[in-house]
Amino acid sequence: MRQGFPAKSVKFTRRKFKVILVVAGLVLLSFLAFIWIAAGWLVSPPRRELQDYHREWLAHAAAHGIRVDQFPALDGKVPCLLVQPDAAHGPGERGLKLRTQLAAQGWKLDGYGTTCGTLVLLHGREGRKEDLLPVAERFAAAGFRCVLPDLPSHGDSPVLKTHFGTSPFESNLAADVLREAAARFHFATEPAGVWGMSMGGSFAVNAAAAQPQLWKAMVLVCTFDTLSGVERDRLHRWVGPFTPVVAPAVEFAITFRDGMSPGSVSSIAKAGKIAIPTLVAHGNTDALISLSRGRRLYDAFPGRDKKWIEVQGATHGTILVTPEPLYAEMSEWYLQWMSPRTKPAGKIITFNHAPEI
Repeated sequence: MRQGFPAKSVKFTRRKFKVILVVAGLVLLSFLAFIWIAAGWLVSPPRRELQDYHREWLAHAAAHGIRVDQFPALDGKVPCLLVQPDAAHGPGERGLKLRTQLAAQGWKLDGYGTTCGTLVLLHGREGRKEDLLPVAERFAAAGFRCVLPDLPSHGDSPVLKTHFGTSPFESNLAADVLREAAARFHFATEPAGVWGMSMGGSFAVNAAAAQPQLWKAMVLVCTFDTLSGVERDRLHRWVGPFTPVVAPAVEFAITFRDGMSPGSVSSIAKAGKIAIPTLVAHGNTDALISLSRGRRLYDAFPGRDKKWIEVQGATHGTILVTPEPLYAEMSEWYLQWMSPRTKPAGKIITFNHAPEI
């Protein structure tokens, strides 16, 4: 008599095997879907709509001491704002506070409404140009006109993907919108400075590397050393010990679907060739881009014309609204290199740490 497994046992084993296959397939599909979504989320992030406070700022710009003009640049690919100090109305509350801080340090500012140069302000990921209106208000009070572009795949930009400033179009974007704004509104392109936060800092670094002769000074806020490093940090929070497996798959998916390798987005690699005076500010409790990444980027810039500011208690989202007088320090940096002014001999720089508003 032939010996073998009972029929019921064979059926149960086959059914169990099928269940395992189905579960394994679902897990694999979920894994692939996660990778595909993560890849798309990086280069085509969700867009923020225009907020009510943006509309208030645009509708009542004079109350903030500024004039705001909207214009399309680069054949409509880059919607922009031009922000200038409004001499007829004088500085708003924020601008007045900044001018008081700078005057206390010995900076002899011209009358309100006079400009001494132009800054291009580059927003962070998932941001839009209107987010930087409060920043532009402060810089306008210090004597700078500001150009605020929507970066690719953000705000009202018709461009669907961003390469974090690494493509030829993106690396020249800051310089090109500056020149177009200067031609449209009849002002000189020089002296000029560039400012970038987070992803915008990557755009700024690439702009400085592409056309170093144009920029007199640069300020970077909460900016990363390498994009792949930041993405690995983020994945570690999501998948923990599986990061070494998931990260290469995500990078491959990004490269496959969008033609951009996160490994190619390396501000630290560009920094070593940039001699532009650079200030780097970073919050010491930034969970999105760690303080150590910002410090590594700062250390990579050569020469002595650089400054590191570690903002105590600041996160990625609060660094511009802490008690630290960061706007005064950033403004002083631009004034120093773009419009040098005489200070009283022996003046010691000590800013009043009153809360920002």
